[in-house]
Amino acid sequence: MLANEHTVRAIRNLMTSKGYVEIPSHGVSMFPLIRTGNICRFEPFTDSGLRIGDILLYVSDKGVLVGHRYLRQAADGGQMLYICKGDSQDRDDPPLRREQLIGRLVLIRKKRIELRVDGVLLACWSRMMVRMPLLSIGIHWYLRAARKLRGMKAAT
Repeated sequence: MLANEHTVRAIRNLMTSKGYVEIPSHGVSMFPLIRTGNICRFEPFTDSGLRIGDILLYVSDKGVLVGHRYLRQAADGGQMLYICKGDSQDRDDPPLRREQLIGRLVLIRKKRIELRVDGVLLACWSRMMVRMPLLSIGIHWYLRAARKLRGMKAAT
């Protein structure tokens, strides 16, 4: 989702007044955990309690609203940068500045279930995604193959 300055301000204001914002997901970068149409609840971002594996909501340098997994911090000229990556991506995202960060995922609502990030299932998935980078590459290649097969079926 494209997010201009007004959209980001509205999201931040909603988080301040309500304590959270719910956004429908779009795309496959967090597949299979989050799929298009899942509702993702984010609470305001704070550095306190930030853990490797958390899913952060941020605005990319291209003005796109993104929810990706936090991997680590890096320093650049005295400025702290945050490194994130989608679960089905084969590369890290460009480093993020603190002001790009908007929220932290707390809940995913699928058709009939709600998954809380502090639950056992999501905690285990998060650990696997962080500790087993080949898993992301496998998911990435699976999605590429699935797209090709769909394209071949559509052509026949």
